[in-house]
Amino acid sequence: MNFLDKLTEIALPVIERCGCELADAEYVKEGADKILRFYVEKPQGAVSLEDCVNVNREISEVIDNLDFVPEEPFVLEVSSPGVNRVLKKEKDYVRFAGSEVDLSLYSAVDNQKKFSCKLLGYENGVFSFETEGRRFEIPKDNVAKINLHFDFKF
Repeated sequence: MNFLDKLTEIALPVIERCGCELADAEYVKEGADKILRFYVEKPQGAVSLEDCVNVNREISEVIDNLDFVPEEPFVLEVSSPGVNRVLKKEKDYVRFAGSEVDLSLYSAVDNQKKFSCKLLGYENGVFSFETEGRRFEIPKDNVAKINLHFDFKF
């Protein structure tokens, strides 16, 4: 089990105890720092700054009492997945069916690798989308990334 998996397994019950759900986790290098980042959400609505602070504090306490020490220091961050969140899990595809998304593909379809479209569903490893009244299906292994679409209007 790698470092991220181990700490995610430890953090998950803490996140749930704080009334949140884990949307995603990552362990990345940003500049000179290693960042352990947990994206949390609430099923009933938006995650507040206070929620993120509470989850961070609770996870920090647990991590501080662990027997193993990471190879190098890291910064712990807890954040909301944001308005243009990445959809990665099957539960995300079900929850956000009917939503507008930004889709990036590995291989072009109709000479296009990027689409803004509606996610219709996901079944048996195949996504269904709709754009401009046209329905199309894409196998999961051709999907590089799906984000919720957010239209920045001023």
